[in-house]
Formats: sequence, structure tokens, C-alpha cells
Amino acid sequence: MADMEHPSSLVDSIYEAAVLPSLWPGVIEKVAAATGSFGGSLFTVGPNHSAVAASENCVEHLDALLKGHWSAINIRAQRVVAMAEMGFVSDEDFASPEEIAHHPIYTEFLRPRGLGWTAATHIMGAGDDIAIFSIDRRHAQGAFDRDAIAFLDTLRPHISRAVLLASKFQAQAVTGSLQGLQTVGIPAAAIDARGRVRLMNEPFSRLQSQIGAGALDQIRVADEAANRLLRRALGEADLHNGAPMSIGVRGTGDEAPFVLHLTPLRGQGRDVFSGVAFIVAIVPLTQPGLPFRLLVQRLYDFTPAEARVAENLVAGRSAAQIALLYRISQETVRTQTKSILAKTGISRQAEFVARFSSFRNVASE
Repeated sequence: MADMEHPSSLVDSIYEAAVLPSLWPGVIEKVAAATGSFGGSLFTVGPNHSAVAASENCVEHLDALLKGHWSAINIRAQRVVAMAEMGFVSDEDFASPEEIAHHPIYTEFLRPRGLGWTAATHIMGAGDDIAIFSIDRRHAQGAFDRDAIAFLDTLRPHISRAVLLASKFQAQAVTGSLQGLQTVGIPAAAIDARGRVRLMNEPFSRLQSQIGAGALDQIRVADEAANRLLRRALGEADLHNGAPMSIGVRGTGDEAPFVLHLTPLRGQGRDVFSGVAFIVAIVPLTQPGLPFRLLVQRLYDFTPAEARVAENLVAGRSAAQIALLYRISQETVRTQTKSILAKTGISRQAEFVARFSSFRNVASE
């Protein structure tokens, strides 16, 4: 086994990650390296969310584990939680020799990937949240011995406190963001990756006739066309690299139309504890009938020429038609289109047209 790094040099990093969740993957890598291991992960689950942070070399394996049927038969996680030990446990503590030799999680998932051994601990977070901190070794390295487990146990109290602190810090940060938006009169809510409303400020709660939490706490917009765009955006969002998205929403009755801004919280550690993946902010259109060009120009900092091209693309005109209409070259239209896509964070022109069609519903012709 590799020489283990003295715990004191890891403790500072652990508490830093409590304040800055994006540091957790690096902390996990340091703990793994100190025990001569491959990598590891921190998995959290609560009543309405689950999330994970992992060392870079474990991300691919963890994604495969969570997306396939493997998570349902992962006896390792199930046993670690069931044991509820106040320390780290290894495969030899929670699985029989027969299970280690023949269970599909070992024979069909872990060993074909070169993995096979773990040391993990179960931690109670805030409320009903549960966290599992695990370090993984390659199969050829053999199981974690008692010295490695003892070393990890010296870190466990710090990891446990950091998990609890991180949970509280993130909840306070999200609440603070919503309250900050409230002070400037902007209705806002925090939702998870599945679109469930976790928190909302008071102005948002007053918009129930236009937007709010529907069945199973799912965020729902009364304007069906806008609601379909919102569901699609949530389903396709790239939570690590995605750009904010804006959707135009028709007014209902005496209520003014508004623009819904959906902003992903970026970073690997963004929702490891709070479960929040997006902030939804509502900006009412205080100037009814604002022309489409001016509306998108203000929202996305388009130049007048870009706003003109955007309007014509949404109207269904081709680059050739736009070039002919304004007596410019098709290359100029293509250059402006590329700039439009870059500013909106959209990669395909067809997707831009689909999304921005909603603004035609709230702008004047």
C-alpha cells in the first residue's frame, strides 16, 4: 500500500469542501491517493433528491452504475446503509465470500472495469438526508486491510461534520438567493433536476394562476406552449455546462405576460446536498406589446442586426431569404446566426427557432 498522507493535510481540504462544494471531487481524489486507491465518490439521497460528487476517474463508472439496472442490485450501498456503522467498512465486512465471488455487481459490473473493492461509510446529513462516502480500489489490489480502514476512520469525523455543514451552507445559500431576488421584486423559485419545486420566495407564491407547483410538486406554467418548452428544457439541460434559458409566457386574464429565466447551478458539487439544480426567476413584461426585436435584444444583448436576423429565423425564413430581404450576403447572415446561438447557449438553429417561438406570443407583431 502507498504511504498514507498525514490526516492533518487532508482535514483542511475536507472543511474547505464544506464551504465550496465544487471541491469535493478533489478531496475524494486526495483521500483515494492517500490510501493507494483508484478513486471514490460521495453520494447523497434525500426524500426528494439524489446527487453525487466523484473523483474524475470514477465519473464514467458511476454514471453507468446509476443509469443502468445496477443500482437496484448494488448490495454494497444497501449493506453499508443497513449496517449504519460509525466507521468505514469494507466488502469483507458486509458481503460473504460467496457473494464477493459470484454476485453480479462484482462479476458483471466491477471486475470487467478493473474494479472490485471498496471502503465506505454511511453518514446522516441534515433532516432525512443520507450520505455514503466511498473509496474504491482496483480488483488486482485486493481488499482494504485494517490499517487502511483505521486511517479512513481518523478522517470520518471530519467528513461527517463537513457533510452536515455543507448541507446547511447550501440551504442557506439558496434561501439567500431567493430572498435577494425578492428584495428587487423578482419572483423566484429553486427546483431540482426533475423540475420539483424545493423553495420559493413570497412573490413567486403569488403567481399561482400563472406558474407554480402542480402535481408531485412539479413546476408548471399555465401557458401550455410555454410549459412544454419548460419540460423540454428540463429534460435536455446540461447541468455542468448548460447556459441559462429564457421562455416567453403569455399573460392570463388580467395578468401581464412575463419571461421565465431558467438558470442551472453549475459545478459538480452544486446539488450534492441541497438537491437544487435550477433557479427560476420571473420577469414581468411591464411594457406590453414590446416588439420582438427589442425584447430579445434586451434579454440577450443582441446587436440590432442580430435581433433582426433572429426575428426572421423565428418567422421561418432561410438565410438566403434573409440575405435577399436586407441586401446582405448569406455569409453575413450565417455569421450573425452563429453569434446569436453563442449568446443564447443553443447549439442548433432548429432548437433556437423552437425555443424563441415563445417570445412571439408575448411580443407585438
